[in-house]
Amino acid sequence: MSNPLGKIFSVPVDTAAAVGKPVLAGGADLAGFAQKHLSALVGGGAGRYAAFISYSHADMAFARWLHRAIENYRVPKGLVGTIGDRGPIPARLRPIFRDEDELAGAAELGPKLQGALARSDALIVICSPAAARSVWVDKEIRSFKRINPDAPVFAVIAAGVPGDPERECFPAPLLFALDDAGELDRGQPLEPLAPDLQKNERQIVKLKLIAGLLGASYAALYRRDQRRSRRIAAGLSAAALLLILVLSGLSIAAFSYARMAVEQRNEAQAARRLAEENADKAERRAWLAQVAAQEVRRMVDEGQNCPRP
Repeated sequence: MSNPLGKIFSVPVDTAAAVGKPVLAGGADLAGFAQKHLSALVGGGAGRYAAFISYSHADMAFARWLHRAIENYRVPKGLVGTIGDRGPIPARLRPIFRDEDELAGAAELGPKLQGALARSDALIVICSPAAARSVWVDKEIRSFKRINPDAPVFAVIAAGVPGDPERECFPAPLLFALDDAGELDRGQPLEPLAPDLQKNERQIVKLKLIAGLLGASYAALYRRDQRRSRRIAAGLSAAALLLILVLSGLSIAAFSYARMAVEQRNEAQAARRLAEENADKAERRAWLAQVAAQEVRRMVDEGQNCPRP
């Protein structure tokens, strides 16, 4: 079997161009090949992001939740390493890029955001009326599509109604393809599919996005996630039952020891009372003996004082 890494090292690459500028011609193929075969098993290679979250700051709370939910999700072991639509399925999807965390305190967001978009394997757009009006969300989607034309773009609806003139939630670059100049090609309309947080539970929305990022079937991921949840629930139930049994045993032991302690206390009190009674009896006997001795001495004294016949 041929070594897939041989293809990587057999093509000369201009390092400066690869770092600072878009890679052209054979370099683009090389970057795609390296990304596919080296990044897949770890959910993004060195310096890469598993996904870039584009959102309006009005949707900050949902963006924070989604960021944590994706990064903290552990892919079921039965799927890890299997081949999905995007290559081998990794155990985790991390890191996820979100500008609040990655660019805190940055003076110039433009170049850094461009770099993050270029190093992201997918784009997640949190859609809402605020996002549809956001200039930054619009630019991020356009830039990602231009830099990564073959990379997937996922959408999730946080608020609003698709197609409603007043509550439209999809930014324009999601509704139309881009031409070579990066402008909207209104002759090529798109129909984005997006799970709706207003109609679905967060767990369902999360799993649908993760299935897309992994390139796995949502049904397969959902079944395996449910089986894992049932196993965890069964384990927790068994642990709770064991804890109840242990606590019950400790309660019975504590009750037994308490009863023994009460019995020993009662025995000690009885022994003390008996000792006190015996001490009282001994003291009474000593007093009687003393009285008897005094009486004998008195009788002897009286006998000596009696006149003789």
